Amino acid sequence: MVDEKMTFIDFNIQKPIWSKLSQLKSNHRIANAYLFSGCRGSGKEAIALKFAAYVNCPVIDGPCGECSSCRRFRSLQHEHLKLIVPMPRNEKLSVSADVAALLDATKIKAKNPFYKITLPKANTIPISHIRKLKRDLYLKSIETGRKIVLIYDAHMLCAGDASSANAILKILEEPPNNTTFILVTDYKADLLPTILSRCQCLDFPALKRDDVVAYLLSSGVEDYLAQFAANIADGDMRRALALTDFGKNDILELVKTLRDLVSEEQIENWRSFNQNYSRMAKNNFHEFEFHLFLLQWWLNQAYLQRVGINNSDGINGMSTDLREFNIKFPNADFYKINKIIEETIIAPRKNLYMPLILTNFLIGIQQSLDK
Repeated sequence: MVDEKMTFIDFNIQKPIWSKLSQLKSNHRIANAYLFSGCRGSGKEAIALKFAAYVNCPVIDGPCGECSSCRRFRSLQHEHLKLIVPMPRNEKLSVSADVAALLDATKIKAKNPFYKITLPKANTIPISHIRKLKRDLYLKSIETGRKIVLIYDAHMLCAGDASSANAILKILEEPPNNTTFILVTDYKADLLPTILSRCQCLDFPALKRDDVVAYLLSSGVEDYLAQFAANIADGDMRRALALTDFGKNDILELVKTLRDLVSEEQIENWRSFNQNYSRMAKNNFHEFEFHLFLLQWWLNQAYLQRVGINNSDGINGMSTDLREFNIKFPNADFYKINKIIEETIIAPRKNLYMPLILTNFLIGIQQSLDK
């Protein structure tokens, strides 16, 4: 588990990008709008929070973490911070239970910079939130400093009829004085070109393996588990943290369960899988994505062993299972299987009918294994 004392102000990753952002403040050239995009789990959200704190910190080489402004940013309670995240489309629900859920998630985010704020059934950034934001931004503040608007999963502005994207575009065209917008997304291509043209774009690469290991170790994760998670995570810190929460043995058990399910045609098991994962895709997309990623990773290890590539870090403790799988399915088309998994992972974002998608997923993998 992550040490709760380690907030976004304390951590030190993506050093080249942070150097660029630091120079912007030093040179008094902070823009009205930025887009932080790139690999998921690369620290975009945490860097955005750290930059927001730094912009309002009086210390030249801050954020110091100790001044009054930094302390309020550390708890995500600063009056200059406006945080917007996707919400359920049902407005009636969003004013009650979902607001409470958002407050709880925000408290966790303040303690864990890589925690992903994900509300159940969140599928849009409501235009009502953008309208309220506009009203709030034009209110005078008694505090000195710069207002920062953070929009997480900014591609959700374009959900539905993209009315929220058009509404935010108007604010970006005529921004309030002393205000900076930071849009954060894993899916830059989903944003309107008109929004992209009004933002300075910073692309975040995947984290280096050593940085993932170092962060996990500093967060209290045991060395063997930190190494195991970093090997699988492929530079995605959120994924690495999810792996450490599961633990190595539980991860391997989950992978074996998924592998057996897709490789054995058992109607009852398939029906249960379809029901459970359709529900998961709707209510918790990130968990759905994580499970399918693990299956994809295990099958990739099987492919590497088949072609004779030594990947001892990845297959530690799995060699026998991988060998038996390759003997059982000597003609498996791993390229096609990988494509099927990729298409299934992104299906919930396209609002496709998941029971049908998952049925085709199971049938497609079966056919590719027995090719």
